[in-house]
Amino acid sequence: MKKIYSLLALVLLSATAVAQSLPQDPAVRKGKLKNGMTYYLRHNAKEAGLADFYIAQRVGSILEEPRQRGLAHFLEHMAFNGTKNFPGKGKRLGIVPWCESIGVKFGANLNAYTSIDQTVYHIGSAPLKREGIIDSCLLVLHDWSHYLLLEDAEIDKERGVIHEEWRTRRAGMAVQRLMEQAMPKIYKGTKYEDCMPIGSMDIVDNFPYQDLRDYYQKWYRPDLQAIIVVGDIDVDKMEKKIKKIFSPIPMPKKAAERIYFPVSNNDTMIVAIEKDKEQPIALCHLYQKRDATPDSEKNSEKYLRDDYVDGLISTMLNDRYVELRQQSDAPFQSATGRSSIFFLSRTKDAFSMSVSCKSDNILGGIIAAVGVAEQARQHGFTQSELDRAKKLRMNAAERRAKMQGDYRNSHFVNECVDNFLEGEPLVSADFKLDNTRKLDREVTLAEVNAAVKELITNQNQVVVMYAPDKENIVIPSEDQVRQVILAAQQLSYAPYEEQQLATDLVSKLPQPGSITNEQAWAHGFTEFTLSNGMKVYAKKTDYEADAVSLSMKADGGTSLYDDKDIPNFSLISSGVTEGGVGNFDAVSLRKMLTGKSVRVSPSVGSKGQSINGSSSVKDMKTMFQLTYLYFTQPRKDSAAYASLISRTRSFLSNRNASPKVDYNDSIRAILYGHHPRLEPVVQETLDKANYDRILQIYKERFSDASNFKTVIIGNYDEQELRNLVCQYLATLPATRKHEQTNYQNVPRIVDGEKVVKFTKQQATPLANVSIYLTADVPFTPKSDLELDFLKRCLSIAYTDSVREEKGGTYGVSVDFELDKDDKPNAMLSISYNADPSRYEELNPIIYQQLRNIANHGPSATSMQKVKEYLVKQYAQVAITNDYWSYIIWHELDDNADFDHNYCKMVEEMTAEDIQRMAQQLLAAKRSIEVTMLSE
Repeated sequence: MKKIYSLLALVLLSATAVAQSLPQDPAVRKGKLKNGMTYYLRHNAKEAGLADFYIAQRVGSILEEPRQRGLAHFLEHMAFNGTKNFPGKGKRLGIVPWCESIGVKFGANLNAYTSIDQTVYHIGSAPLKREGIIDSCLLVLHDWSHYLLLEDAEIDKERGVIHEEWRTRRAGMAVQRLMEQAMPKIYKGTKYEDCMPIGSMDIVDNFPYQDLRDYYQKWYRPDLQAIIVVGDIDVDKMEKKIKKIFSPIPMPKKAAERIYFPVSNNDTMIVAIEKDKEQPIALCHLYQKRDATPDSEKNSEKYLRDDYVDGLISTMLNDRYVELRQQSDAPFQSATGRSSIFFLSRTKDAFSMSVSCKSDNILGGIIAAVGVAEQARQHGFTQSELDRAKKLRMNAAERRAKMQGDYRNSHFVNECVDNFLEGEPLVSADFKLDNTRKLDREVTLAEVNAAVKELITNQNQVVVMYAPDKENIVIPSEDQVRQVILAAQQLSYAPYEEQQLATDLVSKLPQPGSITNEQAWAHGFTEFTLSNGMKVYAKKTDYEADAVSLSMKADGGTSLYDDKDIPNFSLISSGVTEGGVGNFDAVSLRKMLTGKSVRVSPSVGSKGQSINGSSSVKDMKTMFQLTYLYFTQPRKDSAAYASLISRTRSFLSNRNASPKVDYNDSIRAILYGHHPRLEPVVQETLDKANYDRILQIYKERFSDASNFKTVIIGNYDEQELRNLVCQYLATLPATRKHEQTNYQNVPRIVDGEKVVKFTKQQATPLANVSIYLTADVPFTPKSDLELDFLKRCLSIAYTDSVREEKGGTYGVSVDFELDKDDKPNAMLSISYNADPSRYEELNPIIYQQLRNIANHGPSATSMQKVKEYLVKQYAQVAITNDYWSYIIWHELDDNADFDHNYCKMVEEMTAEDIQRMAQQLLAAKRSIEVTMLSE
C-alpha cells in the first residue's frame, strides 16, 4: 500500500510540475517585433567595452529541396560576400574587411555555422568604442536577415571554396563518409535520409543562381529569426535600436510552413554496418528511440526533473563502463551510455550507447556493453552510486552560481540561442541551483531506477557501426550484430556489487615543512622559498570566482635517459595515471573525487617533468593532496597496465588506416632527421616496454622537489594557501641534485632546404602541404610579437589570394613558435589542403606571399587590422588566470617579461619590423616542405 501511495504522489507531483512554467532569467530582456522577429538582450560587464552580436535562424539543410542540396550551407558562405550595406565594392567595404578594421577577426570573431535544423551567424567581441560601431554591427545582422546581394560572380567564386571545404572535411575523416552512407538506411522513408549540410558537390558546382535565391527568399524571414546582443551594453538603448533597424524587415504574406520532420518508429532492429579502408577501429552505436519532448513543453519543472534524472543515470552508467574498461581483459576500448537525440534528428530522442571495439573482439565488446546497460535496467543502481551522482550535479550547480559573474558573453549568448532554436529553459544560475537542491532532496533511488526501465529498453532499436575495411579484421554481419544484442538483452544479470571506499585520500601525513623566505615578486606574485628548496610563486586573483590553478615544472625529463629506454617513454604518463595513486586504484579514485571540482595530471616529456592541476576554491586541499600523492605515491596496478597495453595493441593493429597518420609520421621523421626518440609507437614498442622500469623512471623524475618551480594562481585564501603549501609541497622529498635537461638527447629540426613529395592512395583525393621555416632570431618579447604579426598578416594575404581569389582551399593555417632553448629558436609553419590537380598552381602563391612581405613589407591595411585585434585581445586575456601563468613561466624559464608595455609594442610595431622578420626567416635557408598527394 505504501508503494501505491508513493507512486500516486509521484504522478501528482509530475502533473503539478508540467503545469508550472519556469521563471525567465530576469537578466535577459526578451521581446518580439510586430514582424515576428524575436530579440534577446543582456548586459554583461565581464568583458568591458565588448559585445557579441548574433542572428539565430530556425532553418537548415533539412528544408532544402532536392535541387538545393548543399545550398543552405552555401548561403551561409555568401552572407560574407556582399550585402546591401556592405557590398565590398569601391570605397564601400564588405563585411569581412569592415569587421577586421575594428579588430573583429574573420574566423575567430566573425563566423557562422549551418546544421540540419539551424543556421547561426555572429560578430564576436566587437569593441563598442563608438556608437557607429554598434549601429554597423546591427546593420550587418539586418543585412544577413534579408539583404544579401547573391550576385552571380560572387556565387561562382564561392563554389570552389565550398568544394574544398567538402574535400577537407571528408579527407582523412572516414566517419564523415560513413555517416552519409548510413543515413539512408536508418532514416529510410524520412526527410533525414539525405540532409547533411555540406550537400552534393554536383549541385554545388552547377546549380542555377536562382535556386540559391529561392531558398534565401523562402526561409530567411523574421518569424524564424532572433537577434541576440550580449555584452557591455545599455539594454534600453539597444532595444530601441533593434526596434528601429529590424522592424521594417518584411514578413512574407504567404510564408511556407516550417515543418519539423518526424522520424518513424521500427518494430525490427535496424542495423547499418558501413566499412571504409581509412577507418581505423570499429565504432558501434546502439540507439533505443523514444519520443522527444516538444519545445512547447520544455519550460517546465517536469522537463528539468526528467533531465536531472537522465543525467544521474548517465553518470552512474558511465562509471560502470569505466570500471569494466580498467580490467586486465577489458572487452572494449571504451563505452558510454546516455540520453540524447537520435543520431542527428531533434524530433526523436534515444538512449544511445557507444562502443569503441577492440579489433579482435568486436562482438564481445558489444555484448559486454549491452550487458552493463541491461544489468542497470534489471536491478537499477545502488544508493551509494546515486549519492555520488547527486554530488556531481550539486557541485556543478554550485559552481555555476558562484561563477555567474565570470562568464564571457558567449556563454549567455548560447543560452539565448538554445532557448530560441530548441526551446531550452532560459533560467538564471540561482534558479538552477535552487532547483538542483530541490531535486537533490526529492529524487529517490526508486524514482531513478523506475526511470532506468523507461530509458533503457529493447524496443525501437537502431544500430550503426563504422568499421575498418581490412582483410585481417573480421567484421560481423548485420544479422550477427542484431542477434547478439537481442540475446544479451534476454539474459539475466547479477546485481552490481560495489567495494567500500576509504574515507581519506592521504592516509598518513608527514610533519609540515615551512616557508623559509617570502618576498614580493613581479606581476603581483609572491615568491615562497620552502624548507625543501622548492620555489613557489603565488598570485591571488578574482578573475574567476571559484578557480585555482597549480603548475609544477622541473628540467630533465626523458633527456636524462639512454636510447634503450625509448620504448618506455611514451607510456610513462598513462602507465602511472592508469594505476591510480596512494591507496586508490583509478576506479576508486574516480569515485572518491566525485562531486569535487579537481583535476591533477602528471607528465614526463622530453625536456622536463610536470604536474598540472586545477580546482574550485573549496577543493583546493584535494588538489594539493593529489599533487603530493602523484609526487610521492604512484601506485602499481599490473591489471590496469595490462588493460592499457591490451587496448593500445588493439588500436595499433590498424593505426595507419588513415593517410593522415602516415603523413604526420612523415613530417616528424623528415623535420627531425628520423630521430629515434620521435618514432611512432608500434606493436614492437609495446613488446619492449617494461612496467617496472616505467615506474622507476617516473619516481626518479619526481624525486627532487628542490628542482621544481610551482605556480599557483586563483581566488584562494592566503592563509589557507600557506598552510597547504607547508603541508603538501614543503614535505616533498628533495635530493638537491638540480638536474638539467640534456639537450644532446632532445630532437632538433634538421638544417637545409628540402621539398619532399610523395603519393598515397586516399579515398578523397587531397594535396596535404606543410611548410616549415626555421631561423635563429633574438629571443625577446618583440621578436615574439613580430612573428605573431607576420603570422596574422600572412593569414590575411592567404585568405584574399588562395581562398577568395582562387577558390583553391578552405583555408591556409599559419602558426609560429619561439623557444629560447630550441636551436634554431624560431619556426614559422604554413599548411593547407587542396585539390591535388591544383597543387602546382597554388603552392607558388604560398611562397610568393611570404616573399612579398620580405620584399615590400605587409600592407598598411593588414598592419592596422592586426593592431586593432591584438589590442582588443589583450584586454580579454589579461583578465584570465591562464594569461598570468603564461607570463610568469616566461619570466621563470626565459627571464623575459612578455607583458611589459605589450599594447605599446603593438602600436609601435612597423611594417619594416615585420619585413625584417620575414627576411631573417628566408635568409636562414632552412625551409622544409612535406607534401602528400593522392595516387
